[in-house]
Amino acid sequence: MAYAPPNASLGRLGTIVNLIDQATPINKEITKPPKIFVTLPGGQIFFDTGLELDTDGWPDGPDGDPSWQRNTSLRYADNSPIDSNRVPYYVLPQPKPWYANRGVSLGDYAAVIFKDKLAFAVFADLGPTKKLGEGSIELMRRLGEERMKPNGTVRNVGMGPRVLTIVFPGSGAGAHRAGQAKLLSSINQTAKPLFTTLGGNAS
Repeated sequence: MAYAPPNASLGRLGTIVNLIDQATPINKEITKPPKIFVTLPGGQIFFDTGLELDTDGWPDGPDGDPSWQRNTSLRYADNSPIDSNRVPYYVLPQPKPWYANRGVSLGDYAAVIFKDKLAFAVFADLGPTKKLGEGSIELMRRLGEERMKPNGTVRNVGMGPRVLTIVFPGSGAGAHRAGQAKLLSSINQTAKPLFTTLGGNAS
């Protein structure tokens, strides 16, 4: 497979780079084609894209984002949305079958890499059918890009390119979503060992 990860991310990827040549392409039409969009041998979904901003669930919206929505596809046990400004989350495109057939559900975790920065995130929102590469305010923050202005409004600007996402199918559990504190704790506790076991470098 003619794909080379960005040099700045190789230290984070570790031996995951050795799995890419064995990956299976995902045949889904995306408007801005990713550099790679595959299933790794262990079933993880891997893609290399830019990262656009998703502010859904942020209670102070729609300050700066005309596409803001109050709710997210994933909800807490009390049916409240996941706050984009507090929780690192990623987005996958609809419809459900393409990711469900690969064992992925809302609430599953991912490792996201930009250059040498690493963040873990939860699958919390569904995006347009042909759009791949969206993340929350907090995810961008953890990857080194702040989108909140001092006045409390948001800069609706994406980041990247060359943002790498590795989704771990079946990694989320309903119990982790009792509330925000529990979810934040679970994201790191669950995703980090999955990433390191796959061959990534989280230190």
